[in-house]
Amino acid sequence: MIQKKKFVKTFRNTKTVQLVLLLLLEAAYVLVLTLNPALGTKLFEDRTLFTLCTLSWILALFNLVWLLYDFYKLRTFAEESHALNRAAFLDHLTGIPNRHGLDVVFETYDSPESLAHVACYMVTITNLKEINQTMGHVVGDQMLKDFSGILESVGDAFGVVGRNGGNEFLMIVNHGSHDTMEYFIESLAQQLKEYNEEHSNAPIQIKYAYILNEEAHAEYFSTLLTETYNKLHA
Repeated sequence: MIQKKKFVKTFRNTKTVQLVLLLLLEAAYVLVLTLNPALGTKLFEDRTLFTLCTLSWILALFNLVWLLYDFYKLRTFAEESHALNRAAFLDHLTGIPNRHGLDVVFETYDSPESLAHVACYMVTITNLKEINQTMGHVVGDQMLKDFSGILESVGDAFGVVGRNGGNEFLMIVNHGSHDTMEYFIESLAQQLKEYNEEHSNAPIQIKYAYILNEEAHAEYFSTLLTETYNKLHA
């Protein structure tokens, strides 16, 4: 992905320089003819010189059109690349970061110091399988989308939220404490209570766990993640 961005930037810069040089050349040509009328008269009188200048203008126009086409292709490529990156790092159902997107976040915690005050929160929808079996996957998928929306609306103020896969979600908090996490849990519980009152036929039931690395002292994020997973499924 980084190499692709470098290519796009280099290609755009190169084409921009070519376009500027071409426009400067054409502007200089017009300026010379404007400031020197006699040269313009001679140009139109000399058939050979006129033909050469006409061909040079046609060639310059062709180059201009080609450069504009390159810019169009570059924009299309950038949009397609953005769409592919979005598809690769965002969950197609819920629109929040998927595990690949979360892995990018995990990689930023590359030292024990960067992990020192991190909290990892993991939550699973415990009745999703039952909902899928009794009410169908359409209802189950809607439950996943609704829960991810609630989790994101509450969790964005605390950290990074993502879908770990299936019925499991994660939140990473940079400066976690028991007070912070309990406040988040209470806020999420209130939102779920209001949601379940309106969706009593398919309420969202969850199970969660969190670990503060101030207490776990994990040196790698993968260790903190594993410990949170084990606590959730203990």
